[in-house]
Amino acid sequence: MSIRTLRSAMAFLTVLPVATSEGGPGERLGRAYFPAIGAVVGLVAAAVFALMDSFSTPLLAAVAAVASLALLTGALHLDGLADSADGLFGGGDVSRRLEVMRDPRLGSFGVVAVALVLLGDVAAMAAMSPGGAVAALIIAGALSRLAMLAVITLVPYVRTSGLGVAAGDSSHRRFDLALGSAFALVACLLDWPRALLALCLVALTALAVATLARRRLGGATGDVYGATAELCLLAALIAFAVHR
Repeated sequence: MSIRTLRSAMAFLTVLPVATSEGGPGERLGRAYFPAIGAVVGLVAAAVFALMDSFSTPLLAAVAAVASLALLTGALHLDGLADSADGLFGGGDVSRRLEVMRDPRLGSFGVVAVALVLLGDVAAMAAMSPGGAVAALIIAGALSRLAMLAVITLVPYVRTSGLGVAAGDSSHRRFDLALGSAFALVACLLDWPRALLALCLVALTALAVATLARRRLGGATGDVYGATAELCLLAALIAFAVHR
C-alpha cells in the first residue's frame, strides 16, 4: 500500500481533488483505505453537527450533518442508492434492470429510497447528543465503507466496464479486507459496546443488499456499492440512536 492508493481511495469516495498524478484510478481504487476515508468523512460531519448544535436545535444540526456528508461525497452513494432501488425493484430481465440502473433519470423506487434513507439519517442523529454523534458518525462512516469493501471483494462485478472493474480486482483481496477491518476496528474503539451492535446491523444490511443483488442481477455494480454504503450508514446510526 502507498500514498498513491490512499489518494485513490480519497478521490473515489470524496470530491476532494487528490487524484493520482497520472490521472488514473490507482491500484484497486485504494479500497483497503475505504473504512479510514469513511471515518474521516464521518468526523467532518460530526464537526458540522457539533457546531450547529451549539447555536441551533439537534434537528437542524442533523440536517446540516447529512448535507455535509452528501456534499463531501458528491452524493455519489445516494445516486447509487437511487439507481439500485430502481433497478433491483423494477421489472424485466437482468439486462433491463442493468439498463435502468444506467439511466440518469430517477424512478419512483429511487426517489422513495433516497427520501427514506435521508429521513432516517436525520432522525437518528437528531436523537443523539453532540458527543454521541461524534462517535456515531466516525464509526458509522468506517463500518459502512467496510461493508462496501466486503461487497466489492466478495460479490462478483457484473458489468464489463466502469470503475467497479478496478475496485473488484480479486488480487490481494484478503489483505485489503484485513487492513480495512483494522482501520474500522480502530474507529470502533471510540464506543465499542455500541459499535458492536452497529457492526451486527451493518453486517445484516450488507448481507441483505448483496443477496438481493445476486438474485436480481447475478452480482454487484457500482450502484450496488453505493447503496450498500448508504444503507449500512443508516443501520449504524440507528444502533447509536437506540436508547441504552
